[in-house]
Amino acid sequence: MTHHSDAYAPPPAFPEAGPHGYGDLDERDYGEEHPDDETNRPGTWQRFVAWFLWICAAPVLAVLGSRAMPDDGITPVAQLVPFFPYAVLAAIPLLVLSVMGRRYLLSLILVVGVSVGGYVAASAFIPREQQPFVADPSDAGTLRVMTVNVLYGSADATSIVETVRVEGVEVLAVQELTPEFEEALTEAGLDEFLPHQVTGKVEAGSAAGSGLYSALQLTEREAGESSTFAMPSAVVDAGGLDVRIRSIHPVPPMPGNTDTWKRELRELRQVARSDTTAQIMLGDFNATHDHASFRAVLGNRFRDAWREKGAGLERTWPQGKTLPLVDRQIPALIAVDHVVVDSSMRVTDVRSQIVPGTDHRAVLSTIVVR
Repeated sequence: MTHHSDAYAPPPAFPEAGPHGYGDLDERDYGEEHPDDETNRPGTWQRFVAWFLWICAAPVLAVLGSRAMPDDGITPVAQLVPFFPYAVLAAIPLLVLSVMGRRYLLSLILVVGVSVGGYVAASAFIPREQQPFVADPSDAGTLRVMTVNVLYGSADATSIVETVRVEGVEVLAVQELTPEFEEALTEAGLDEFLPHQVTGKVEAGSAAGSGLYSALQLTEREAGESSTFAMPSAVVDAGGLDVRIRSIHPVPPMPGNTDTWKRELRELRQVARSDTTAQIMLGDFNATHDHASFRAVLGNRFRDAWREKGAGLERTWPQGKTLPLVDRQIPALIAVDHVVVDSSMRVTDVRSQIVPGTDHRAVLSTIVVR
């Protein structure tokens, strides 16, 4: 008689019911997906990584986006724009992490930000003239200029005068000038090197005072007191060419003060463009090249000396500021102090220098005006 083993028996048409009926069977035993299968949903760790990347990217993208705003006279755009180069750098590792984490939308946004932002930031390192040009200091058409914000007159006057002497400075612009600091400069011997001057709003304990000091005779002097902080100007004869020198100091773009900051830069642009005399503007612009309002001042006529020489790493503020809580000093982070020249002039060198007692670096530059 033929014996049929149970191992070859066909499966039953219906499974046997469990103690609670058919409902206690595991559907996955029959190839069906369980609706609550955790393998089909992103885990807690994946969700955490996604949120973490977006949270880290949000401020970076905000700074990158602020650079593209045509109107920076609003908060927080005016305050974020100066950190644009740092945002470009921060976006690179975020992009790598986003790609690794398969955050495709965030990766796409960061690719655009890094590409466009990197192209814009890189332009700060490309000098306008590739061929080096050496100026002749003895030429009357060459001017050695210097600007420094002395922080309510707390800078070391002796150090400034010594720099004027060693560097052969012919024109010095001083912002936040006070009566006490004027006296300190005189005692340090500034009159010996720069005997001619024009000042405005020089008041004790005030940041509104500014001054121009020159080795050359000053004509057509203006105190420049129509703005919040004085912006004096005067004309010098540079080898037969009249050049108007302006000491620049608009208010800083603090929250609640951006309207005034933008207005004063707009008025500066109008005054500078309406003056057909060759010009050099130097001082604390309280703006970086990434601010649209500063670029509007430049327009097609003027050039920023930092950009002319491709000095993209130069920073002038807040030199030596102490961080709260940790009691650590920080280096200068942004370039708000500038030397701006007519496009017909040539900038042969520009650099910054630490001045004891102030949170601004001084800026020195040599300019061939003709």
